[in-house]
Amino acid sequence: MTTSATPASARPTAATQRSDRTGSHSQVSTSLAPTPPGPAVPGTGQALSRWLRKAWIWFVLGALLLLVALPSMLRQNPDTRQLSPSSPAPNGGQAVVRVLQAQGITVHPAESLEEALTLADEHPQASVLFHDAADHLPETGLDRLAEEVAPERRVLVEPGFQALGALAPAVSQAGQVPDGDPLASGQGCGLPMGREAQSIEASGRAYRSAGAQACFPIPGTDSGSTTDPAHAVLETADGTVVIGQIGVFANESADIEGHPVLALWSLGQSSDVVWYLPGLADVAIEPGPPTMDQLLPDWVRPAGIWLILCLAVLMLWRGRRHGPLAVEPLPVIVPASETAVGRARLYERSGQHGSAARALRSATLVRLSRVLRLGHGASVEAVVTAAARTTGRNAPQVAAVLDVSHVTTARGLVAAGRALLDLEDAVHAVLTTDHAAAEPATDSDGRTP
Repeated sequence: MTTSATPASARPTAATQRSDRTGSHSQVSTSLAPTPPGPAVPGTGQALSRWLRKAWIWFVLGALLLLVALPSMLRQNPDTRQLSPSSPAPNGGQAVVRVLQAQGITVHPAESLEEALTLADEHPQASVLFHDAADHLPETGLDRLAEEVAPERRVLVEPGFQALGALAPAVSQAGQVPDGDPLASGQGCGLPMGREAQSIEASGRAYRSAGAQACFPIPGTDSGSTTDPAHAVLETADGTVVIGQIGVFANESADIEGHPVLALWSLGQSSDVVWYLPGLADVAIEPGPPTMDQLLPDWVRPAGIWLILCLAVLMLWRGRRHGPLAVEPLPVIVPASETAVGRARLYERSGQHGSAARALRSATLVRLSRVLRLGHGASVEAVVTAAARTTGRNAPQVAAVLDVSHVTTARGLVAAGRALLDLEDAVHAVLTTDHAAAEPATDSDGRTP
């Protein structure tokens, strides 16, 4: 009876078994399909159009918000100051200004002392209306105004204590005018404008002055009094006009009683009027403590600008692109040895010794199941039983070798790897010896006897 020998090409050898054992864990096939072309990189125009399609809603919302906010942004805040020449508010002075302009009189608004003095110098015959309800102009400013504007050109509307002391020192305050019936010009009124006006509204402030021509006396201030009676309108000996009723020039009351006559007569003596209302620009601001910019030396600022420029150049230099982008087709083929070494380095760097030991155990089980012809779906118990039967060891000993749950250090990982490798070597050694003994002897010509 003849037996057919197994072909030599079908018999496993030690070299092929060793190659299967070391390279089967991460082997990559050498017969690769043609590499597909990589995805095209979108151009700048395509990327811009794609971004616009995604962000169009934000542009629409921004445009709507701009349309809603634009009218309020363009709308100028109205001037609400008392007697402001451009204010149509009840306490503004726009009505009197327009009446003066209709009579051919030019009104020059002044927002600061410097502007008022400049306008007064440009128009030497102009009347200067002065009203400072909040006392913005300091004492030094009042002194300058008194020096550069002649007394006969001043028209003071409800002046305060400081303004009287600088611009009309002969006039003193006499309190508030009590509400009541309109004030009559009085029999002793020596001012033509007072006699023409005949009456004014009872409100505002009252004033006294010895030797001044006064009109509109305040009831109750002249009977049995040892001082001069109080009046609402007066003109000092040097020609300064003091009007204690702001309603003469205000929009809401400019047309009642004799207010229009007083307004036009006091301001219409020349072809120009300087309408001066002191504001925040005239407030004296005391210098505070020096700022950090003032304390630093002069060379710090140019040095800081130079450092900023150097930093910008450094950012441009380090942030520039070194050549065009490199486009590679996907998927990228990575050799198995590189992936194995890279994974091992990651395990080592992160200290995952247990994970590395489990990876070695899994690879050992796969290779042992292949060598022992158990198939890919063999269980751990089956591999343990087959390896113990092949090597002649006890099953618990083989199971202890395959148990790597206790590995937590690098030294334990090395010991576990060495034990797994010894187990594989023992299995391969037995199988190699069995195969060599099973092969029939051949003569010198390679024929079986």
